[in-house]
Amino acid sequence: MQEILLVDILFVTIFAIGVGTLSSMIGIGGGTLNTPLLLIVFFGIFNEQSAPATALVGALFVSIASSVAYWHQNPRPTVLRVGLILVIFSVPGSLFGVLLRTLITAPYVLRLIFGIALMPLALKMLFAKKRGKGDLISELANWNVSQITRKQWVISLFGAFIGGISAGLLGLGGGAVVVPVLSVLMGLPMHAAVATSMFIMIFTTTAGTALNFFVGAVNIYFAISLGFGMLIGGQIGSRLASRVNAVQLKQIFGLILILPLVTMMKLGQIWLDPLGNRGLMSTLGDVVIWLAIIVPIGLLRLYQLRWKDRSLDSKDTIDRTTPE
Repeated sequence: MQEILLVDILFVTIFAIGVGTLSSMIGIGGGTLNTPLLLIVFFGIFNEQSAPATALVGALFVSIASSVAYWHQNPRPTVLRVGLILVIFSVPGSLFGVLLRTLITAPYVLRLIFGIALMPLALKMLFAKKRGKGDLISELANWNVSQITRKQWVISLFGAFIGGISAGLLGLGGGAVVVPVLSVLMGLPMHAAVATSMFIMIFTTTAGTALNFFVGAVNIYFAISLGFGMLIGGQIGSRLASRVNAVQLKQIFGLILILPLVTMMKLGQIWLDPLGNRGLMSTLGDVVIWLAIIVPIGLLRLYQLRWKDRSLDSKDTIDRTTPE
């Protein structure tokens, strides 16, 4: 039994290194991948309660490592004042998310919640676009917290609470919600929004993890191995990120991520083999559903690219024909 446990821990660590590497390269916290894949790959170890609880530990390790790295950057992108204010609402949200998950006793209901909540994040990665890199020093100098209106504060605080719920319920770091709140609603530069989100994530994931330990949803051995692997993977990914096309990698990853979400929800099994165990027919059903989702999206994306190229060609033609 001890040998099996050590082998399982080794597999989880290797798995976490891979997830941490890819997550840091495409700019996500890892919970989007960890929760569904822990349920699928390590179905004999993790269930619908322990998978998100353990994934949250991984997010805690990544948030600490990332925050330390951001803190030593010059200029420092982390906006402490805003981060600490949002923490006041994200921490209760995380605790509420954990309690909500423990109250849902039907395992398949949790699988549906995970899949429905994470699917938009996968689709968002498919439509990732390259962002221009601005001057962080001037952007931070031109930004002031007094510019945020009362209405924006109310919506932002509510967004922080929702981000906390996603952390406790799904095992995410909450950045998928908090980063848009900081960048869109509060007007922070994207780099500062990501750094501040990681700082907020330390408190959000710590609170959720503490409650997960209290309710007995975390296996300490697997949690440490997952966190250790995510730390190593994060260091590897940060060094590889400058050598790859991050936008294309994010699009490919979004394409692939949809399949484990479909598998986690057992959609193929419900469709083609509702009375049997997972087998060939269930896998075939998952693949068909996956293709039914990604093919229309791929055609739409292709149409968008062609339309963009056509618009650029038309603009060039007009510029050439216009006399100076």
